[in-house]
Amino acid sequence: MRSNRGLFISALAIVFGSSALAQSPVAPGLDSNFGATYNLFLNFSGLDYRNVANPNGIGEWGGTNRSPGIVPAYTIDGDGTTFNLAETQAIKDTWARFANAYRGFNINVTTVDPAAAGLTDAQRIAFYDQKQYFGHTIFGGTNTWYGSAGGVSYVGTAQNANTFSGGHTNWVFPVNGTGTSAKTMSAAGIHEDGHILGLSHQRDESNGNDYSNNNGATGNGSYAPIMGTSYVSQRGTWRQGSAGINANDVARIQQTGGIGALLDDGRGHSFATATPIAVNAGGFIDVNNDINKGFIMPKASSGYTAVGQNNYTKDYFAFRAGGGSLTLTVNDGNDFLTKGTADPGATMRSVLNIYTSSGSFVGSALEDSTTLVHSFTGTLFQGDYIAEVLSYGEYISGYEPGARYFNMGGYFLTGSNIRAVPEPGTLAVIGVGALALLRRRRGQRG
Repeated sequence: MRSNRGLFISALAIVFGSSALAQSPVAPGLDSNFGATYNLFLNFSGLDYRNVANPNGIGEWGGTNRSPGIVPAYTIDGDGTTFNLAETQAIKDTWARFANAYRGFNINVTTVDPAAAGLTDAQRIAFYDQKQYFGHTIFGGTNTWYGSAGGVSYVGTAQNANTFSGGHTNWVFPVNGTGTSAKTMSAAGIHEDGHILGLSHQRDESNGNDYSNNNGATGNGSYAPIMGTSYVSQRGTWRQGSAGINANDVARIQQTGGIGALLDDGRGHSFATATPIAVNAGGFIDVNNDINKGFIMPKASSGYTAVGQNNYTKDYFAFRAGGGSLTLTVNDGNDFLTKGTADPGATMRSVLNIYTSSGSFVGSALEDSTTLVHSFTGTLFQGDYIAEVLSYGEYISGYEPGARYFNMGGYFLTGSNIRAVPEPGTLAVIGVGALALLRRRRGQRG
């Protein structure tokens, strides 16, 4: 990666599909937080950039003196006119990884084109340019028009209305840049959208590496910074860099114009306000009820500090035990794609504690070998109990002293032999951003 003329370029070691002028395939319509102030549009359908108006030269992107030309749709099999099953799943998984990374921010990650049906591609770019609080990421083609890179973006432009030509558009190059997998495309794309929201790179001060990868950490429990390179690590997360040198990613995003405060998931944040767990008739936690899901975020009052459980929000859930063995599990990440099954790309690492309703500690969940599932299994006396969900809040890099990684994001509960706590009235609590909506696209490409 390198930076140049206000750009940030993510280099990595592309499938070249058919022309964007041919029939363009339509991605499944997905929204992570419909109605949010900011929208990040993921475009997998290709685009003809040749006629985009630009005072520097027709068809040029921004002020780069480079012309993308015809950018093909994302493809694995080389057919750019349709998305096969593998490509459709990769698009969904890429979106899901974005949704995990941006959970709890006032941001909607969408595959639904906001431009009106019937516009030409040049008109679409002009529409994106004038749209405030917006980013447009194109997944397609090679990096040959730009240079060796996995992706490229301008910095801090998403907050602006009526930006310069191409200012809201950034790029991920699947063929000879990132590869076509959801994991690598999303790692690059989340990074580039971090730039458009105002973030700089996370570097290692100990060795001068401009793009930290946490020494190439891999395997379960591994971390790397989103704003470095996180292609091979289990968790790509936001990072609080070495003290006094690198930015705090979360705090910096919160300085972006118009983004507002971090969201609250609407779950109880104390014993007294614990949210009753919703269960079905068989005693299983109802995975279709979004009340059993939430997200944990760093507190503004702590200065968005990455380390320390008390520097994050905590969620509390009330349930009843019938006197037999029960299981209660916190699963890291969202379950937007399939209810009850974790989407790929979890950024959260949870801790689960069980208490009696009077506040006496009962026990903690065991973390499995993946570090993504945390289960409490045991026999509890009949009565009412409280489940506390909180952030692991402890990861500090041993490779880059002082670099602290955020454990934040979505989670959902599963479990068996759980009884609902009787309620005095009808519960009607829906947390902000709790639902991922599937929407039909508004129209075909122009």
